[in-house]
Amino acid sequence: MFKSLKYLFIIAIFLLSNIVMAQQEVFSDEVNVDDLGDVSDSFKDNFFNALSAKAIGNHDKAIAFLQVCEEIQPENGAVQYELGKNYLMSDAFAKAEQKINRAIELAGENEWLLETLYDVYDKQKEYEKAVVVLEKLADINENYEELLPYQYFRIGKNQESLAIIEKLDKRLGEDQRRTAIKRQIEARLDANEARDGNIVELEAAIKANPKDERSYINLIYLYSKKNNTEKVQEIAELLDKNLPDSDKAQLALYKIYLENGRTRKGIKSMRKVFESAQFDTETKINVLNDFIQTDATEVEDDEIQDAIDSFADEVEDVKAFNALGDYYLKKKDAARAISFYEKGLEINDKDYELIKKVALLSIDIKDYKKTIEITEKALDVFPAQALLYLLNGVAHNNLNEPDKAIDQLETGLSFLLDEPKLESDIYQQLALSYDKKGDTTKAAKMRSKVKTLSNKTQ
Repeated sequence: MFKSLKYLFIIAIFLLSNIVMAQQEVFSDEVNVDDLGDVSDSFKDNFFNALSAKAIGNHDKAIAFLQVCEEIQPENGAVQYELGKNYLMSDAFAKAEQKINRAIELAGENEWLLETLYDVYDKQKEYEKAVVVLEKLADINENYEELLPYQYFRIGKNQESLAIIEKLDKRLGEDQRRTAIKRQIEARLDANEARDGNIVELEAAIKANPKDERSYINLIYLYSKKNNTEKVQEIAELLDKNLPDSDKAQLALYKIYLENGRTRKGIKSMRKVFESAQFDTETKINVLNDFIQTDATEVEDDEIQDAIDSFADEVEDVKAFNALGDYYLKKKDAARAISFYEKGLEINDKDYELIKKVALLSIDIKDYKKTIEITEKALDVFPAQALLYLLNGVAHNNLNEPDKAIDQLETGLSFLLDEPKLESDIYQQLALSYDKKGDTTKAAKMRSKVKTLSNKTQ
């Protein structure tokens, strides 16, 4: 944001050495091993291997190296910071937030740590939390104030946004972007007052020209903003009646019908959406996801099934295949759900959520060879995901291959990050593995660990 990449690269060394450096020192070109202070050779090797792995985008490998460092120095702020950065770059936002907050506990609310935490919240669209962090950054460095107008606008803090715009305009002079935000806020504040007037005008336009599709759509939008479902339904049904060749009304009607328990009508509207050339794939995916959230999926209906099958045949989109898989999962058809998740993986074989769904479902349907195949392939890309080792171990146990299970499960333990439930599951599987080997002593030891973890989480 306001730091050079060079600054971000060497900041970990700043934390490790615990030395207050002058600015020119912070921007030094190279990381010197001696700057790490009094740490072991193993720590140094793993830390710099992590930086190298991060530099080439191999964040899972970087995390693996950093976890070794964390075992050596669990209270090291630099390690927590680097773990947070790598989790962020891997889109593991919950873990990134945890590690960055831990780094802040250890090193204080430094600018670079707060900036990373801001990025974590912003990427998750947790804008309320992001603004709180941004306000702290602005207290440290006034340059961050330039980000506040839009962030305030985004969470509906209109007056705060106008106030900071006025402050920035006085300090820096007027700016085209700030002026644009100011105009949007003023328009938003005037919108409620203007909306009722627009409704009257649109109703008059429809009365004058019942074939004016745009007026119907705008009127549906305005009534939906007022949460007036009855009027939305009334106008949409009028659009459907007066313009039968338009499918736009169905986009409003399907949801209203489903929410009101008029399932057959809702399904009929949905089918029109799926079969219509007037809507893009993203819109159809959203409709399918809405449908999955209702109880209407329990209704056996050839009409909607035919429409969904047609939609499935025409799309080549990861999100669409994920939604179709979720649909069949809701209908308790695990095999068909897997087939769609796998189609998604054919397009993007690094989609971790799809990998996880296929692995879990393949265990449910007892296709353990598929579980092993997909988890082993995934571990080449995500070598630090403990869940994948667990699922692989479960599959080997079910195939009566306890030695292979133990190897995978013990590896998975080394990648755990404060995940007691997952840790307990791994120890339960290890107990089962040792049972299969006839080693009752080790099996009992594993079950003792499960009991200890259970007591901790109660």
